[in-house]
Amino acid sequence: MIRRLKRKFVLVCMVSVFAVMLTVAALINGLYVVRSNEMLDNMLSFLTENGGSFPQADSAPEAERPPRGRRDPVWEGELFDSPEARFVTRHFSVLMDESGAVIETNTDSVAAVSAEDAVLYAQSVLGGAPSGYCDIYRYMVSETGEGTLAVFLDASTQIRDRQQVMLITAAVALVICVAVFALVWFFSGRAIRPIAASVEKQRQFITDAGHELKTPLTIISANCEILELSQGENEWLTGIEKQVARLRRLVNNLVTLSRMDEERAVAVRERFSLSDAVYDTAMAFSAAAERAGKRLRVTAEADVYLTGDEAAVRQLTSILADNAVKYGDAGGEITVSLAGGRHPVLTVENDYAAVDSLPLSRLFDRFYRSDPARTGDGGHGLGLAIARSIAEAHRASIRAEKAGEGRVRMRVRF
Repeated sequence: MIRRLKRKFVLVCMVSVFAVMLTVAALINGLYVVRSNEMLDNMLSFLTENGGSFPQADSAPEAERPPRGRRDPVWEGELFDSPEARFVTRHFSVLMDESGAVIETNTDSVAAVSAEDAVLYAQSVLGGAPSGYCDIYRYMVSETGEGTLAVFLDASTQIRDRQQVMLITAAVALVICVAVFALVWFFSGRAIRPIAASVEKQRQFITDAGHELKTPLTIISANCEILELSQGENEWLTGIEKQVARLRRLVNNLVTLSRMDEERAVAVRERFSLSDAVYDTAMAFSAAAERAGKRLRVTAEADVYLTGDEAAVRQLTSILADNAVKYGDAGGEITVSLAGGRHPVLTVENDYAAVDSLPLSRLFDRFYRSDPARTGDGGHGLGLAIARSIAEAHRASIRAEKAGEGRVRMRVRF
């Protein structure tokens, strides 16, 4: 249980770190894309306002130009209206009339696109969004007094920079996740040490208490036998013997659960016939089912083998079959079946009219009983808990489910 708790602790920490890193990476890349698109759109707006090209360069000396402001639009380190901006900007534009006929094309600032290619680009974006991407170009379409102007700006540098930013953030996030995983795994032992100590004390208490209770129970049972020999049987001695037997079963079950929690692994691992183990164990309950007025049907696929503790698996089958015999509806049918395959499946079904009101997810809790008043001479609510521990020790899953109207099924998948 401690190992499982440690794994869950590490898993929760890593999921949290991964979620944070994913959010941070998404924000960084998202903000970079927004800022990049904003810069491209500013340049496109500037070109659109000037008919798809740069205005006539200002011939004034650099010293006579007004100083650059912090918020002045900049492209590749140059102001939009600087004489150098036209030499670092690859763009082209197409002007069309209302019918779509080309009035003018301007490809002076790009060598990779011919006039015919520019027209094809313009026609492909007409009727769509007013701005967006077409191949490696960011475009903007606007209406002017002369017609429809489509301006395209080479965004290959920005696209490449985005990819680099994405790779860098992904690499950094991966490195951080690996580093955090190493640290969390190293310090998780210290983090759960108080819990582990508490669980160990609780487990040791159950084991010690179980051993201490066995002696007085044995003495009480022996005294009852002596009194029966000297005074004869009576209802008081019979009641005492029944309660002693119940307490002995409870103590044994508690010690068994404590031992399973401590080991958490199959002590004996050997290959055995699961078919024979299930069939023989289940068939042993045929007489008990008949006495209870129920029908027992057992089917086990032949030649199904499992590597594990045969005695524990027989105990698992016995618990499930006994549970069905005890708590199944009178006159009902109990079905125990085993299906083979890569992952064998053991199912035990029985009639239970109140299955809709049965909290199936709680049946395997320790000391859980369907009777809230906990009256009667039934079990202590530990049988299915032991079954779950055996299944988990064999890396099997066990669950309770509704199997049709008025039937409940216990399913173990090895």
